[in-house]
Amino acid sequence: MSTITGLTSNAMLQAQMLVQMQQQLNNLSQQLSTGKQAQTYAGLGIQRGLDVNVRGTLSRLSAYQNSITTVSTNVQLQNTALNSLNQMTQDLRTATLQPIEFTLVARGQTNTQIEAGSDLDQALSVLNTQAGNTYLFSGRATNTPATDTADHILNGNGTAAGLKQVISERLQADQGSDGRGRLQQPTAAGDVVTLTEDSEDPSHPFGFQIAGASTSIAGATVTGPSGSPPSLSIDFGGTNPPDGSTVQIQFTLPDGTSSSISLTASSAVPTPAGSFAIGATAADTATNLANAIDSQIQTLAKTDLAAASAVQASNEFFNIDASHPPLRVNGPPFDSATGLRNATATDTVRWYTGDDATDDPRSTMSARVDDSITVNYGIRANEEAIRNSVQNFATFAAMTFPASDPTAQDRYNALAARVGDNLAPSTTKQQISAIQTEIAGANDAANAAKTRIDDKTPILQGVLDNIENADPNSVGAQLLTLQTQMSASLQTTAMLAKLSLVNFM
Repeated sequence: MSTITGLTSNAMLQAQMLVQMQQQLNNLSQQLSTGKQAQTYAGLGIQRGLDVNVRGTLSRLSAYQNSITTVSTNVQLQNTALNSLNQMTQDLRTATLQPIEFTLVARGQTNTQIEAGSDLDQALSVLNTQAGNTYLFSGRATNTPATDTADHILNGNGTAAGLKQVISERLQADQGSDGRGRLQQPTAAGDVVTLTEDSEDPSHPFGFQIAGASTSIAGATVTGPSGSPPSLSIDFGGTNPPDGSTVQIQFTLPDGTSSSISLTASSAVPTPAGSFAIGATAADTATNLANAIDSQIQTLAKTDLAAASAVQASNEFFNIDASHPPLRVNGPPFDSATGLRNATATDTVRWYTGDDATDDPRSTMSARVDDSITVNYGIRANEEAIRNSVQNFATFAAMTFPASDPTAQDRYNALAARVGDNLAPSTTKQQISAIQTEIAGANDAANAAKTRIDDKTPILQGVLDNIENADPNSVGAQLLTLQTQMSASLQTTAMLAKLSLVNFM
């Protein structure tokens, strides 16, 4: 018996169709179970390129969102620290401007000084704020604390001198061995009084610098300061000054501030404080004036000069960066020193321990928050505004005032006035609020980028979903249709498989 020819190829075609249907059935079943159009990019057909691009964009946006979160967190912590520092600065300034009550509480210090020491501790603590393992005030040195400890800064660390020692050495250099502030003892020759600066090295930066003089004595003349070393003379011109005549001498102090001596001619006995005795002759009066100037200079050296010396020593200790190391008096001996030297890491404490480069501090911490936007929000603790607060806390906390010293209160008042002035807002110095404004600008830019990302993300996700996700309703309908087709095909194949010549006989 033989089968009808031509049916073999038809059966093979039907079998191939069944295999394809089975593959489609498997694909549709997988789509229904996973919710995805395909398990590989190849399965997405011509949309696979778009899918890859959209996924890449969403990945970048997610990375930007993480960066923005980091920026927002860091800026908030920085701003909180700066707010605290700014408040302490304002509080100390207010305390120095109020009527000053000079009451020594402990270790030769007032309550305000003790509070300044506490402010120093707290300031250093907030400047060492971390976000995770990142120090926020160390510039690029994010793994390094921004500052040393208050104890090391004030008292030194081993062989490295602290601020107190630096102030002590500078005071010796400024006052000189005879306590006249590196001025020579005033002299009187005839009726001419002469005051001359230190002759050892006229260019040295220590002690008083004579700025000028004036007098109300009729016929008297003032000459100088001029020459090397600078010298000033007051010539009575042969006229004995009358009662009430005044002489004033102005000085420039090491920290750039000014001070003066004011003396009044008097015939009263005893000679009142702040006066010089009128003698029998102009020459006698000149001698009395020279002695009075000498006494006033030595007092001023213990008060205004001492305060200015401490401030200047603090300037030289704190104002540091990669190109400016701390400065020390070049000694010993210190009381006759004629210059400064660069401190070394082994002989002087570095209060700031972060990145001390001289470029823009904001650029030390950056974050990409958009395809075309990078925000900068780094801070160095040695920036002028921050350093100024820390420096003045430390300067006030470093000084002591023995109760037995009759000039202690005047020296304290002179120091408090300088600290208050240094902490006052100024248009010529960087302010803490300026730093806050700059980092707030970076944060605002980051938040604006976040808004744009938040707007883009759902749109791109929708495009991705349309490409990748399978519609369960559509897939279900396709499954039913395919199952029907497969059932019909199987029936047809079964019928064809039974065809033979016997069926037609």
